[in-house]
Amino acid sequence: MILALAIITGQLVRIPVGTNGRLILLDIVVAFLCLLGLFQSKFKLIKPPLFIKGATVFITVCCLSLIFTPLHLNFSQYLTAFLYIIRFSLYILFGWLLLSGALIPLRKNINEVLLFSGVGLAVLGLLQFIFLPDLRFLVPGGWDPHYFRTVSTFLDPNFAGAFFVLTLLLLLSLRRSNFGIIITYIALLTTFSRSSYLMFLVSGLTLAFLKKSRSLFFKTLILLCFLLVGFQIYTKLVSQPRNIDREKSASFRLNTWQQGWAMFQKSPFFGVGYNAYRYALKEFNLGDEQFIQTHGASANDSSLLFVAATSGIIGLLSYLFFLFTLIKEAWKQNFILASALSGLIVHSFFANSLFYPPILAWIMLSAVSPKK
Repeated sequence: MILALAIITGQLVRIPVGTNGRLILLDIVVAFLCLLGLFQSKFKLIKPPLFIKGATVFITVCCLSLIFTPLHLNFSQYLTAFLYIIRFSLYILFGWLLLSGALIPLRKNINEVLLFSGVGLAVLGLLQFIFLPDLRFLVPGGWDPHYFRTVSTFLDPNFAGAFFVLTLLLLLSLRRSNFGIIITYIALLTTFSRSSYLMFLVSGLTLAFLKKSRSLFFKTLILLCFLLVGFQIYTKLVSQPRNIDREKSASFRLNTWQQGWAMFQKSPFFGVGYNAYRYALKEFNLGDEQFIQTHGASANDSSLLFVAATSGIIGLLSYLFFLFTLIKEAWKQNFILASALSGLIVHSFFANSLFYPPILAWIMLSAVSPKK
């Protein structure tokens, strides 16, 4: 359960690395499990499936993007950017090791790990919503000023909401406890995250289609209605009386898309260097100093635009190939993963969710979960 606990800690344990870089506890645990898995397998891995090959190509392009970056980076900045390539590589290796027969107890209990972490995050999130609803004191640390929204240990309602949707997909598909479904659904509701609500709709309808389930189709629509009603109540009772401008977040997101597009145009072939996004914002004068110091400046609000800006059209094509191979395989025999990815791709247009470590871990664990 160490992996589940690492996911649950979210952003509460953050270790500074290089310039503006951070490692979370989950990164350390995944690295440790990879090392353990390599020794267990005696460094003998099976022939990689197509999605692992696709990820390897993308990782190679990311390395090249840093080598040929047009930015003037110092050693610390290079190191920080490169460490994030290592992070992505470790999560891919983690999945490959599980497929190769390492870490057998973990692979046999993947669903339990994901369910425990998801429901645990939901419980902590609701406790935070009740007892610590005002998070504006975190602004000096570079976080957004969330008020009366469930953010859990992720400290972000959009990422938390996406993880709650992933958990609900598992709970509904595997027909697990109603208590877990209710707790996780309420946690999703109280994120008041429109992108997560949209993800719930897309993923739920995709799962209903794949399972040919009318019951799940209507459940998804009914539950969505309650989410929308809850959002309206929040708007009337919380955001409007306190002059919380939700349209401002939409305007801010549009601005980050414009930044990402402008950055992509600066270096369209190999990009500005994977995870050198913050440094490019400063060097190309695409953001003020106050914004560049926030956590949001480390990536674009769109995962695909983030890939295009930092690794160019070559990186984008290789990453899309990686996603395509995952979805193609899941569409045949892993309906939960296929539904999750369909919703996550939509969600990733509004938050960099495809590269968020707990969600990346969820994707890899689900991709290698034994088929029952």
